[in-house]
Amino acid sequence: MNIFMATGEVSGDIQGAMLAKKLYELSHDIKIYGFGGLAMKDANVNILKDMSTFSTVGILEGINPVLLFKQLNAFYKLKDYISENKIDLMILVDNQGVNLLLAKFCKKHNIKYVYYFPPHVGIWGSWNAKKLISSELVITPFLFDHEVYKKHGCKSFYSGHPFIDLDYDKKIEPLTVDKKTYTVGILFGSRYQEIEALLPVFVKSMKLLYDMLSGDIRFVIPIAYPEYKEKILFLLDNYKDTMKDIPYQLLDFENKDDVYTHSDVLILSSGTASLLAACYGKPMVICYKISRVTFFIAKLLTKIKFIGMPNILLNEKVVPELLQSDCNSSVISSHIMEYITSKQFYDETSNKLLNVRNSFGEKNVLEKVALKILELKI
Repeated sequence: MNIFMATGEVSGDIQGAMLAKKLYELSHDIKIYGFGGLAMKDANVNILKDMSTFSTVGILEGINPVLLFKQLNAFYKLKDYISENKIDLMILVDNQGVNLLLAKFCKKHNIKYVYYFPPHVGIWGSWNAKKLISSELVITPFLFDHEVYKKHGCKSFYSGHPFIDLDYDKKIEPLTVDKKTYTVGILFGSRYQEIEALLPVFVKSMKLLYDMLSGDIRFVIPIAYPEYKEKILFLLDNYKDTMKDIPYQLLDFENKDDVYTHSDVLILSSGTASLLAACYGKPMVICYKISRVTFFIAKLLTKIKFIGMPNILLNEKVVPELLQSDCNSSVISSHIMEYITSKQFYDETSNKLLNVRNSFGEKNVLEKVALKILELKI
């Protein structure tokens, strides 16, 4: 079976890689090509184009000539590929901005496809569900999405979330930065826009916390993707006076997820990172900054109470969500101080967050997903 797998952002690249490994493990009669990044490449996927940094936040922000050019270039590569190779099945992973277009492309060219980690139609954008009626299967990790896809006539399969199968007790290398009483993880995000918008705010938060605690604090900054390292170092250099005495350590891409074990609490952007932090039971402050116009339009289009996946899954504001002007160093620092100065509040929050894992369904998710795909009559 010749499979083409299309991912976009960093989180999709990781989920695609995990699935590719399991498919190879269960079948020796497949070849996988696709759009992906380092994780998928390491999983022996033949990458036509690295799309891992091709992702945007917001509505108007998505209209970007540079990114659009990349998108069109990728479509040309795909068309060249299918002109010379038969695709038995396309697996779309996350990244709805591009993959909904690819779903349309598949329908037009009579290519069978499945969508893994499809759009969150159970949260907002339920109209997207009917766009996937032509799919062989919509595989969703979340029950609230599964119900909506079924309602709109899609062949939907609720798989549960692969985070249920992670090893949360694995041993990691200790930090080299000097030991302090408190360790805070700083996650700028996995998109260029997030890094540019949040880094200045997070740096100021680091400085405030450092002063509040008389220097008895250190920070851990993971690099979400290798391409982002240069950008982060450049921006941090712009704040070298602010960062002068603050102890921090960068974690390279290969060890980026160690931040959850190292940290007592986390300051992070909204997204997969918040979900993973909840799985580790780590209290956090979720931050979100987009253009005013996009924010206004989003408020008109959505009726959801929360933006952070932990709060959505628990249907409770367990951790603070700081949006737009509320996302500032003063408010962020006050929430972090509340966590680290009250053991009772910290423990209560941590225990609630750990309940997120209970919403992930049964174990062996990747095996179930891979078997479901291999069982399709292609």
